[in-house]
Order: sequence, then C-alpha cells, then structure tokens
Amino acid sequence: MIITPPSLESLREKFPELKNLQLLKIGGFKNVYRAEIKGKVEAFKVIKLPVLEQRETSIDFRREAVGRIRREVDVLGKCPAPELVKLGAISLTYFNIEGMDYVAYSEEFLVGVDLADLITKPNNFPPEQELKTLFRCLLKVIKALWNMGYIHRDIKPLNVMKPPKSSRPFVSVDLGIAFSVRETALTYNPQERLPPATYRYMAPEMAYPDFRRDLDYRSDLYSAALTVFEYGAKAHPLARDADNLLQTISRVVREPAKPLKRFRSDLSDEFCETIDQLLKKKPALRPSNLDRLISMTEA
Repeated sequence: MIITPPSLESLREKFPELKNLQLLKIGGFKNVYRAEIKGKVEAFKVIKLPVLEQRETSIDFRREAVGRIRREVDVLGKCPAPELVKLGAISLTYFNIEGMDYVAYSEEFLVGVDLADLITKPNNFPPEQELKTLFRCLLKVIKALWNMGYIHRDIKPLNVMKPPKSSRPFVSVDLGIAFSVRETALTYNPQERLPPATYRYMAPEMAYPDFRRDLDYRSDLYSAALTVFEYGAKAHPLARDADNLLQTISRVVREPAKPLKRFRSDLSDEFCETIDQLLKKKPALRPSNLDRLISMTEA
C-alpha cells in the first residue's frame, strides 16, 4: 500500500530549515527526501502514523508504530558503530498536515548504492576480500547492537549501502523493526500475527510462535551470512522469485541452504564453510564467537 506523501510546500511550512527539498522514495508509510539542512545534505524521513480511531486495536497499533520509530531513533543516536547510519540535525518531531499525523527526523545522506541494486548486475562478482569486508562491517553492527541489548532483525541487501568512501565501505540502515531483549515487547497481539520481518532474509527460528523467548544475535548472523551469500553469488540460497509468502517461509524453515561454493568456486573453502555454517537452521549450530568471526574477515 502506497500512501500519498504530504506536499513539499506543506513540509517546508512545518520545517523552514529544509532547503532544496526533493522526494526520493515513496514507501508504504515512510517517505524519504533529500534536503539541505544548515548547509549540509541530509536524508529527511517522514512517517505517516496509523489513523487513530476510537477502538482499542487502533490505539494499540498506533502505540506500536510510535514505539518502533522512537526505538530506531534512540538506537541510532546511541550506537557508536561507524558501520551504522547516523542521525542528522532534525530530531524526532511530531506534526499534523491536513488532519493526518506524521513524525519526521533526519539522517546523514549516504551517497552510494544499496546491495540489492548491485546484485542485479550479474556480471559484477565481488572478490573474496570485498565479501570479507562486507561481512566484517555487518558483524561490527551486530556486535555493537547486541552490546546495547538489540537485534537488528532486518539485515538484507536493500538495507546495506556501499558508499564510495573506503573509510566506510559498507553502512547498514533501517532499524525500524529492531528487537530489544531488555525492553517491553512492542508488537501488538503477537500470537495472531506473523513477526515483523522481510521473510526472504528471516532467520528460521523467527517463524515459530515462541521465537521471542530465546531470540539473540545469532538470528542477525544468519541474515548477515545470507546477505553476503546473495551479494557474492548473485543468487539467493533458498528463496525463489515466484514463491508466495508461505512457500518462502517453508523454505526458510525446512530447506537446506545451497552451499556458496556451488556458485563461487573461486572463493576459499574456509570462507564458504563459515557462511554455510551460519545458514544452519538451528542457532546452536551457527558459529557465534563474534570476535573470532571478525578476526577471520581480517585475515
């Protein structure tokens, strides 16, 4: 579902500090703009909040949406990892335009392309050292978030940018469904809903009703390995484009992932075996020593 974004004129009226405002991306409820703020280019994000009706479910869904936005902004503001996108000059702001409630904030504007776009270029296979660099950047994000008590829960090619600067070779974005192991759960009525996720990249354990009980950073390790696999192989180890939602989840839960070596015979056995092991269905079978995994990528 695509929501018509508020007009540029109405946004400029609410945020006079925005200069040269341009709409870049229209999403379901989130729209992204390019703007100059205090002389610096930033990404300005505007999220439409669910309509608040006089029903308990409406109030609960609204509370969940606001809670996720607040959590994302809070984590981005506190996480020290340079491999994660940083907040911009505009702090979390609530406003109303033509009877609709919105919340907005800004992030640094990342120049570059996302991995999902690069994957569509089938003849551009990245070398092993680049794949290790990508893996290391994702591992550092996972470690930093876990130290704060969070799980990203949505690591995927679309959420990883490749800027031109070598000092930050890959940057993760979008913590909209980050999970906290220390805070009160945000999901309304979780027993009757599928977990918030991008199912092609969801760890298998998240498909079970009680997944929140034992969820930890090993789920992010699975998604990170899958992202590295798809970027390196230009192919998903499980999903098929023609699959529907149930078929996708079924493959995630039941079907063994194809080995990376089948697609990239030029890659080292050690690297391929590590990625393959991280794609095991059971979290206990995945390598989980983050420092050792990071060290392996630096060899």
